[in-house]
Amino acid sequence: MGNALVVHAKRLPQSQKALRAAQYVRMSTDYQQYSIENQAVVIATYAELHKLTIVRTYRDEGESGLKIENRGGLTELVEDVQSGRADFAHLLVFDVSRWGRFQDVDESAHYEFICRKAGVKVAYCAEQFDNDGSLLAGIMKNIKRVMAAEFSRELSAKVFAGSVRLAHRGFKMGGPAAYALQRRLVDDQCRPKGILTLGQRKSLLTDHVKLIPGAPNQVEIVNWILHEYLRHKSQAAIARELNERGMVLLKDSSASP
Repeated sequence: MGNALVVHAKRLPQSQKALRAAQYVRMSTDYQQYSIENQAVVIATYAELHKLTIVRTYRDEGESGLKIENRGGLTELVEDVQSGRADFAHLLVFDVSRWGRFQDVDESAHYEFICRKAGVKVAYCAEQFDNDGSLLAGIMKNIKRVMAAEFSRELSAKVFAGSVRLAHRGFKMGGPAAYALQRRLVDDQCRPKGILTLGQRKSLLTDHVKLIPGAPNQVEIVNWILHEYLRHKSQAAIARELNERGMVLLKDSSASP
């Protein structure tokens, strides 16, 4: 991967930036087909073929492409280009979708336009077309942007439908167990495989997690709380009595109050 150099205070003249390039790489949280290392290899090959020197790397690792929030790499890139601090004339990107899978397909085009307006040429190193401003390039980029947006919509729908189906079957869909509950790991036939402690996660796609009663003393406390509440005791009074008894309600079922 190219070196991520410190931004120089002195701005380089255009003639000195002609063969200098930056790369932008991103790996999302929901689409891991291309790792940042794989992107960098393709970009480095492109740079070598076109006699470009990669002097800067902007990266967003583990960030969704649906929005620019929390994407420090892209934000820094845009700021450098717009402010004139960019000491390169080329920006190398793996493909069109690396900008993001924005629901508004014009958003990814907007970031490319910012670069082009500042004199920075954008190249998509893994695409089968040259980003040369031609009619073909414009058509292909728009098709790719629409495909990226549609992919994110379909993926969201599939993930939601899958989560609903698994929840209907009684499986827990992530997060720690509530007080007086614990997480049991089961296989695809719902056969128990063990208890997950705080911080542990399932490792196999075919495994699932079910909630079961936790420590008996915690279950007893929850039953007492419900009993008192049904007797019309206020929540404040229940909390006060628990505090007086020194009860600390922890989510970790392995810890006793």
